[in-house]
Amino acid sequence: MGRQGFSEQLKKKAPGQELTDGIYLVLASTVDTVGAFNIGIGLMLVSISNLIDLESVRKVLRGHTFLCACGLLLSALFNTIFLKGGPPLPVFILLIIAVNLAAYGSRKRTI
Repeated sequence: MGRQGFSEQLKKKAPGQELTDGIYLVLASTVDTVGAFNIGIGLMLVSISNLIDLESVRKVLRGHTFLCACGLLLSALFNTIFLKGGPPLPVFILLIIAVNLAAYGSRKRTI
């Protein structure tokens, strides 16, 4: 989308407001993280919906736990190094919840 796209959307939603570097930093870091994880989690949910074997479901949920844990680390590193800010707090909280739910699901004994 880029800075120009964000600027146009901000003018529509909040007339008279300028897109500062700080606002752009928050928007860009949130959008890239949320977009990447929504695609990954959506594909994971589509793949797990057809599984009836408990061991296969556990493997997918363990993979999801690993994916989210790597995502937390990579998102934090990317946003810190390239965007000069930490990971967005709402995304950080949601990823921690997702990791915990997937870890719980992979240890559960029923589907």
